[in-house]
Amino acid sequence: MTVSASELAQRLGEHAEAVCREYLSNGHRSGNYWMVGDVRNTRGRSMHVRLKAVGGKAAGKWVEYVAARVMLRRRDWAPSYRRSTASTQHNVSAREVS
Repeated sequence: MTVSASELAQRLGEHAEAVCREYLSNGHRSGNYWMVGDVRNTRGRSMHVRLKAVGGKAAGKWVEYVAARVMLRRRDWAPSYRRSTASTQHNVSAREVS
């Protein structure tokens, strides 16, 4: 059976809390969000995953906030690195992925 990416995302969103409990076990529920340090499952509160769809916003959508100090350090480093790419620039800034 072949499943499209959008269908998979929808299915994961329907079970967002269970997915977070399994793969982001160092986090915790806070209201309608799962809070954890980052996608590597570190402790903290920088990444938020929406657990339930609200006001047309899908469940499972996540946002990871990067500290300004880290962003500046990475920004200064990126231009000196020979293989600076668009993906590097994307990872330097705070990002929101659906």
